[in-house]
Amino acid sequence: MTKKMENQMNKVEIEVSGQPQGKGRPRFTRTGRAYTPVKTKEYEGRIKAATWAVMRQQSRVATDKPVYVEIIAFMEIPKSWSQKKRLAAEFGAIRHMVKPDVDNIAKAALDGISGPHGVIQDDKQVHTMKIQKQYCHPARGPVLYISVSWE
Repeated sequence: MTKKMENQMNKVEIEVSGQPQGKGRPRFTRTGRAYTPVKTKEYEGRIKAATWAVMRQQSRVATDKPVYVEIIAFMEIPKSWSQKKRLAAEFGAIRHMVKPDVDNIAKAALDGISGPHGVIQDDKQVHTMKIQKQYCHPARGPVLYISVSWE
């Protein structure tokens, strides 16, 4: 087996359609018990479902090896922007610098790909991570792209 084929076997790519979201802050009940907001749980569930589908399609189980994770959040261009500004965003001349923060996107993504039906068993396996936000092409639509690779 060639090195290139071997590298492809140790890589999983996941796409979750819809506007990428960050992990919400924990909420507290009146008695002081912490819980995850419903919106965050639902989004992490969508990531888990997409991960499970890819893992099942490729007949894989969660790896226990150190992993490199790349996350790209393709964000929707605001409809209120002028045509000129929308085109600039589409071609990368304008950076996405509003919420959600990249660290919160990463937290939601890592929680979504972790666990028994995920790509990794635990997010402590991540040794290197690259994450970015950018505006998406209007024809493509917003999507969260996650790539996990290991040796």
